[in-house]
Amino acid sequence: MTIELVNLNESHLDGAFVLTQKLQWPHRRVDWQQMLMLGSGLVALENGAPVGTTLCWRWGHDYATLGLVIVDESCQGRGIGRLLLQATLGSLGDRRVRLHATPAGRPLYEKLGFIASGHVLQHESSALGAVAAIPCSSRQQLRHATPEDAALLAALDHQALGQERTPLIDQLLSSAQRVLILEEDGRAGGFAGLRRFGHGYAIGPVVAAGRGQARLLIARLLSGLEGQFVRVDSNGTAGLDRWLSELGMMQVDAPITMYKGQPWRPQAGGMQTFGLMSQAMA
Repeated sequence: MTIELVNLNESHLDGAFVLTQKLQWPHRRVDWQQMLMLGSGLVALENGAPVGTTLCWRWGHDYATLGLVIVDESCQGRGIGRLLLQATLGSLGDRRVRLHATPAGRPLYEKLGFIASGHVLQHESSALGAVAAIPCSSRQQLRHATPEDAALLAALDHQALGQERTPLIDQLLSSAQRVLILEEDGRAGGFAGLRRFGHGYAIGPVVAAGRGQARLLIARLLSGLEGQFVRVDSNGTAGLDRWLSELGMMQVDAPITMYKGQPWRPQAGGMQTFGLMSQAMA
């Protein structure tokens, strides 16, 4: 049968959702919908039915991320994944592209010019135990973010990632359960969001000046979620692995971070990323 690549739209989301269900990925249909609102995608159709997908997000003129690269198991080995990726990458021009790969997907990404540059540690708890909030010091205070903080959060996020993600920040502020800003001596020391995702809740992005600030933000968002499913995707270099495990959030996966183009390196002393929005969007 002939495979047709078309732009992914709302009418394809039911079929795309089925593909993630077959893989036992946690994405809800609404998760697909929210991610598509921020980016664009391709769907591979056979007899009108989705058998493969890709999504990408353009963050300014220089960067993009790529995710939800899926080919139905019954159609694998026919080059559909390569077709989807080549078409998607062609649409991104000269942007640096980041993705998170499974070990099975890594060889194809390497053939297309991606280079491994680290990994992500996926931590989760199906029924979180009680987590105590870390108290602020006399120099610190936490407050809830409002839509008026969008420019501030976008600037902090840009400093950590080098990407222009204002639309993502706007969506986070409008849809998250909570977004907290940490202030130190009256200046922003980081922010983090708690939102519905998959089986329960996800914490991310987490952007902070240091590990201590990131832990303070995460602990405050975890407090009050006792008994809930909670997930945190943290950079492998963030240094949160042992602490998250001690809280009962065990590591369940470690996808490979890969770049096509020069990897982003945040400036020393500036904001850094300690938790991802999602593995797909980073």
